[in-house]
Amino acid sequence: MNPPGVFSHFQVEARELLEQLSQGFVSLQEGGEDPQVVPQLFRWAHTLKGAAQVVKQAQLAEMAHALEDALAPYRAQGAPLPRESVGEFLKLVGQMRGVLEAVGSPAPSTPEAAPSAPARETVRVELAALDELLDGVAEAVVQLGGLRQSVEAVGQARRASQGLLELLTAPAASSASPAEHARWLSRTLAVADALHSALSRAGRWLDGGLGKAENELTRLRDASHALRLVPASSLAQPLELAAHEAAASLGKRVSFELEGEDVRLDGHVLAAVRQALLHVVRNAVDHGLEEPEERLSLGKPVQGRLCVRVERCGARVRFSCEDDGRGVDLARVRQAAVEHGLVTEGEAETLDEQALLELLFRAGFSTASEVTDVSGRGVGLDVLRETARELKGVASATSRPGLGTRFTLEVPVSLISQEVLEAEAGGQRLLLPLDALTASVRLPPESFTWTGAHATFVHEGQAVPFLPLVTVLGRAEEARNRPWSVAVLGQGAEQVAVGLDRMYGIRRVVVKPLPPSVPALPLVAGASFDAQGEPVLVLDAVGLAQRVRQGSALPAAPRTMRRRSILVIDDSVTTRMLEQSILESAGYAVALAASGEEGMEQVLKSPPALIIVDVEMPGMSGLEFTRRLRAHPSLAALPVIMVSSLGTEEARRRGKEVGVSAYIVKGEFDQQGFLDTVARLSGGPEERRTAP
Repeated sequence: MNPPGVFSHFQVEARELLEQLSQGFVSLQEGGEDPQVVPQLFRWAHTLKGAAQVVKQAQLAEMAHALEDALAPYRAQGAPLPRESVGEFLKLVGQMRGVLEAVGSPAPSTPEAAPSAPARETVRVELAALDELLDGVAEAVVQLGGLRQSVEAVGQARRASQGLLELLTAPAASSASPAEHARWLSRTLAVADALHSALSRAGRWLDGGLGKAENELTRLRDASHALRLVPASSLAQPLELAAHEAAASLGKRVSFELEGEDVRLDGHVLAAVRQALLHVVRNAVDHGLEEPEERLSLGKPVQGRLCVRVERCGARVRFSCEDDGRGVDLARVRQAAVEHGLVTEGEAETLDEQALLELLFRAGFSTASEVTDVSGRGVGLDVLRETARELKGVASATSRPGLGTRFTLEVPVSLISQEVLEAEAGGQRLLLPLDALTASVRLPPESFTWTGAHATFVHEGQAVPFLPLVTVLGRAEEARNRPWSVAVLGQGAEQVAVGLDRMYGIRRVVVKPLPPSVPALPLVAGASFDAQGEPVLVLDAVGLAQRVRQGSALPAAPRTMRRRSILVIDDSVTTRMLEQSILESAGYAVALAASGEEGMEQVLKSPPALIIVDVEMPGMSGLEFTRRLRAHPSLAALPVIMVSSLGTEEARRRGKEVGVSAYIVKGEFDQQGFLDTVARLSGGPEERRTAP
């Protein structure tokens, strides 16, 4: 069994080794003459081979061994690698990287299979950043500990208030001699004064303590967010390798530059952008750069230039990939559009430059006359546009004949931590990403021109489409003859606007994805949590703008799916991780427990559809857990699979005696058989239900 989590440590090491190999070969191709490079390349290949053998990745081990054998003669003789052979070595390293990534992303065996669980991502973190985070945690603990004084003061106030209540209800409060009444009044005033003093102290301590704790926790949150930000410099090696691999296969030469290496952005965003830029880089080398002879005849250097520039623009980051090649052949694009049946010959003649460049982003569109290892399949620039859509960004292209082409991708710095506008629509609080908003205004009813259910209004001399947000979200509401708080989204001719009941202000939030058990909701990018722990939906601004332009509400989904929950109980971290990976990949929701006692607590709180338990664990064993479960009237029918390293008949008999539903031996583990047993006993990964 090969779930992604098993290879997380191996993948980190293998990626580093492959990056070192690629960088070493690139330095040789660019003229490096360090005699230690070849021996070092040999050692890296040898290390990779050994690591691949340990985790039983035979194909990768064989490729590393082949690389090792090819380098061995040059290492033994102390001779440099021939410059013309470096391209072939780079191609082999690229193939090895492809094999490694395939290991972490196994394809489903059938079309109906549930999507695999996302691979765990790993990034390097500077120790100074971790130290800052730990300092913040320690300081926050100190500040929160200081609030205990406030708790004590509140306790004193509570006792004083009880004494005051007793005095006020005492007989002396209404019927007593003047002397007794005076003594009663004195005691009452003393208790009231003590109550006032205790409340004043509690107020001061709470005000100061909570303020300090809030500041420290805010700093802690920002430091935690900073740990997720990865420098753009991590793009350098894979993009440079892709450029040199493509050039080597096409008989071209290229120099690669990355500008803006210090710009930092969310690791998830960077991973998606990296894949898109790999396609753009290969496309630039193939379609953009001329052949060496043609470049010389044009007075250009024989080595083409490719530059990827990273720029921070507020809450967004812009990536541009620019070459110094021939530029886009617009006539060829127009011809290819006709050949692909996208337009007629007459329509093709009316397309301007921007419309032709937009065709380059169409899936399946290619101007290549033949299919090669690099291009011609119509897969490449469409990945750039799809990445922009998924990351709520934009992609564009510009070209200058004879001078080169530039492709640009602009996306948010982070999809996790965002500044948002908190607003209310139809009695529901919602969050709008601030980077998508260009203006907010309060407009009277007469500002809108209505056509059916939607309207327009004039903003900065331009007619802007408008819909109440509740209408966009699929709820009918009387929208005319009332003022609106209006949020304007987008720029220029692409602007749209939504109507809100009120706006509360701007704040930074941590955006969480919706739980797997919640069906996908259109126009919802995620959720944040307010001070009371209640979820508040974060809307997808790009999808929202599209809905406003269409002027239609969301269709209702009549049925939804809920994932069945499985509880895995095992004291081994590795076993829990493996079983969780397999089950989540098959579509189940998985809860984990490290002991029988912890598992029993979880079952009593929320019974799962199925329990998987180990036999031998510290404290409560799997046998004892099952025995107690069967003795509980409301839990006795829960199916239990026992997984154990013990495969003797005696071990199986004991499992059967306590009432396990199935017994699986770890040494005989078969992933498909395991999943078949789980599906049979649980009813399958998904449970159909009718949406309310």
